[in-house]
Amino acid sequence: MTSPAAPPLTPAQKAKESAVFWAIVLDVGITVFMVFVGVLSGSMTVISEVARIILLLSIEIISYMVLCRAHRGRFKEFEFGIGKIERIVNLMVAFGLCITCLYIFGKLMSMDDAAPLSTHSLFLAVVAADLNLIINVWFTMAFIRANRTESSIIIASQIKSRLAKTVASVIVLLVLMLALWLPDPRSARVVDTLGSIFVLCYMVIIAAGLIKESLPEILDRTVPDPEHFRILRILITHFDRYDGFHGYVVRRSGKDLFIMLTLGFYPDNTLDRIEARLAPLRRDLTSELPGSQVAIIPEIIPDPLS
Repeated sequence: MTSPAAPPLTPAQKAKESAVFWAIVLDVGITVFMVFVGVLSGSMTVISEVARIILLLSIEIISYMVLCRAHRGRFKEFEFGIGKIERIVNLMVAFGLCITCLYIFGKLMSMDDAAPLSTHSLFLAVVAADLNLIINVWFTMAFIRANRTESSIIIASQIKSRLAKTVASVIVLLVLMLALWLPDPRSARVVDTLGSIFVLCYMVIIAAGLIKESLPEILDRTVPDPEHFRILRILITHFDRYDGFHGYVVRRSGKDLFIMLTLGFYPDNTLDRIEARLAPLRRDLTSELPGSQVAIIPEIIPDPLS
């Protein structure tokens, strides 16, 4: 039995996938260059950036794979959509940042502060930092444009990640330019160490924010009372659209609100008639509760007049 063909991608979905794909390609290129420059110059700031870029690049690849599968409807086996998967990807980014911070901290504790930097190689490091900054700024704007039409949590997390990368890239560039300008190589090493410490602290702040945002949403969340009241009010308003009420279940998963209603109908109703009767109810639920996905389970009940 063949599976049904996936629906064609929308222009917004194609824009998202294209932006993430080319971001990965250019990140791979700048990573290779910065690995060479980091080893050649001995700059701890560059090495820290390389560790961060490599780690976030692996998460970026996973995000791209999840995004492609989500766009092609390959997560239909999940009861409440892909909100959990998107949040898990965010958590992977956060924990990856924490691991990178531990690596950088270990390197800082074991390195010799008196070891001078290779001054002649710092110029290549500045060039690499310039390219990295340009890439981060460019794809921050590209992700913002791609997420404007159809919002995606994965792309939103990529925007936050790119903004964090952009700020870190600016600091790294300034540190490297200052280290290159200083005439004393040992003074340049001190500046390089301070720059690494700043990058480390900044990454910890970003990771803590992602964990705080994503961890509570790994579990299905119950919705607050005001949203329950709105659902009940809409059901009461459209009480003549169904013949019996057998309850409802509502859960929030990620940014999506899932509403499952179980309604009763007399035997003389056909499926087409049931759907026509429920159309105004479904319309009001989706309009008054943005981001909601409504599933209605019809049940046949005996007609008391028959």
